[in-house]
Amino acid sequence: MSYNRKNDNFSVVTRRDGTRSFRGGHDDRWNNHQGSNANRGQSRGGRGNRGGRRGGFRHFNAQSARFRNRPGNANLDEDGDIAMSGEFNRANNLNSHTKSRGSHSSFRGRNNATRKVPPKDAWFKIMVPFGATMSENELVDMIKSNINGPFEPIQYSVDDRSKRVYFFIKGLDSADALRSISRRITKSDGHKLVFHVTNTSCPLDNTIDDNCIHKLTLRLSERYDSSTQLLNLSEFHADDELKKDNIYLPLNRATTMAAITKIIAQHTPELVGLDVSRNKLLSLGHMTDLVKVTPNVCCLNLGNNQLRSLDELTKLKGWQNIVEIILKGNDLCQNFSNQETYLSAVRKTFPKVLKLDGTDYPPPITFDLDNDLVLPPTKDSHFGNDDVKNLVVTFIKEYYSIYDSDRRKDLMPAYHDNAQFSLFAVKNPILDRQASLSSYVDDSRNLRVIGHYDSDKLSKKIKTGQLQVISCLESLPKTTHDLNSFKVDVTFASPSMLSFVLQGVFKENETRSDKAVFRFFSRSFVTVPSGPGMVITNDLLTISNASIAQSKAFKVAAPTPSSSPASSTQSVPGAQSSSIQSPEQLQMIERFMADSKMNAAYSLQCLQANDWDYNKAGLIFTDLKNQGRIPPEAFL
Repeated sequence: MSYNRKNDNFSVVTRRDGTRSFRGGHDDRWNNHQGSNANRGQSRGGRGNRGGRRGGFRHFNAQSARFRNRPGNANLDEDGDIAMSGEFNRANNLNSHTKSRGSHSSFRGRNNATRKVPPKDAWFKIMVPFGATMSENELVDMIKSNINGPFEPIQYSVDDRSKRVYFFIKGLDSADALRSISRRITKSDGHKLVFHVTNTSCPLDNTIDDNCIHKLTLRLSERYDSSTQLLNLSEFHADDELKKDNIYLPLNRATTMAAITKIIAQHTPELVGLDVSRNKLLSLGHMTDLVKVTPNVCCLNLGNNQLRSLDELTKLKGWQNIVEIILKGNDLCQNFSNQETYLSAVRKTFPKVLKLDGTDYPPPITFDLDNDLVLPPTKDSHFGNDDVKNLVVTFIKEYYSIYDSDRRKDLMPAYHDNAQFSLFAVKNPILDRQASLSSYVDDSRNLRVIGHYDSDKLSKKIKTGQLQVISCLESLPKTTHDLNSFKVDVTFASPSMLSFVLQGVFKENETRSDKAVFRFFSRSFVTVPSGPGMVITNDLLTISNASIAQSKAFKVAAPTPSSSPASSTQSVPGAQSSSIQSPEQLQMIERFMADSKMNAAYSLQCLQANDWDYNKAGLIFTDLKNQGRIPPEAFL
């Protein structure tokens, strides 16, 4: 194809391979696009002009977007023709290369980009993540105490869902001051205070003047039905009467709701019905003050808004007399598969609801309790009788005097041969920040972590037998228990079995941080009689982090007798449990028990008598067994 213009002898020829060449009137030279550039384009893109953005032939087209977007006469010489000089071509090639590749200064650059410095009196929007965990006064005072110069936040608002705080400030100096203290102030909860500063235009003036307040009061009186004590605020942002006066007061704006609350508190605090449907409400946090001034509200219409979660209703839980509520038309209604679940979820906040979204429901089943009922005072511990108390207290003192020492292996005689031990480690739900429980996770039998149906893992976490129990106790961090914090409840006592639950606080002796780590524990013991005392058959230990009050009340326990609980267990002739020196010896005992079928006490005695020579102890055992000199109680 060729096109010729007679006035300038301009021609364009398109070849079969997609390349073009043209000839201009002011120059007899042909521009042949089959040169090195064309070859390079085809080598990148494959076939001709179908190679895409990076490959194929890149046409010179006066109507292309790249050509059109250049400034009007930037590429023209003083006669109005396209400049063909080498200087222009080099500059143009460099410019097009920069734009096509995306240089740091044009597209990618924050580091190298030329950024315009806002003027001194510019406005800035500030976002504070999790700033809602503090009150407005606390946050403002904390900022003022850490920066120099004045600081006045404008239009302070809180997003209840994300816990973010937003406000505006004026002045470049104030913005730079906030940037300088971002992530350098620690809040009371231990988190750093972060400020996101963004240059913005002047914020809209949300203040409501006296004239607007007067007209708003008149409009509310017209929307109020005194016979039913119902205030209809449906589609308030589109109120025709207010529009005539060029007044725009949407209910999803905190300043509007504050003004309405003030008017209602002054004129109609007896309000029993409120309709705020069709107001594009995303949150109900700005209605909390309205709840305080209208305690008699029992009918509420929140329909056709933009509420996404029933958690928003908790902000209105002060209206405990709500019997009728409308929520249909909100996104939250799609979160429930059936009406029963939906009704139950609503009644968690408003337990007296009888009519939901226009449907009547039977009253909920409740128990009439006397509000003046006084519960009896709690008791620190319960034992049943003095004999049980003396037995349990003695056992606990002796047990923890050894447990808090470096000789936990001496607790072996306190456990039955077939004793079982389980450990659970859980975080304290009332604490925001707490110490890690990593030292206990490996042995923790937490169902939420392991899974209810993984029976193999669950069974492996149960320590069975004296050696496994003691080995597990030896691996736990060294501790100091506060005996003054102990509370004991005996749950069952009979001549054949005694069970009790022990709770208290302990401190870990070795920690990686400078601060002491305090834990709360609950321990359930099941014991059976053995000689003059008892031995443990089941031990269930739950460990969590101590509360702040428990940590502050911690006291170092007074010295207690260091005698072993073995004194209250069945004695074994010649058994010296204190001679166990290492975990290797504990493994040797366990292996000897498996080979000889003897219990731990007699296996220990046999190994000690032969200086921990396993083969020699095995020969002696075999010889004694063949002679019938080993008593029956020595075997499992």
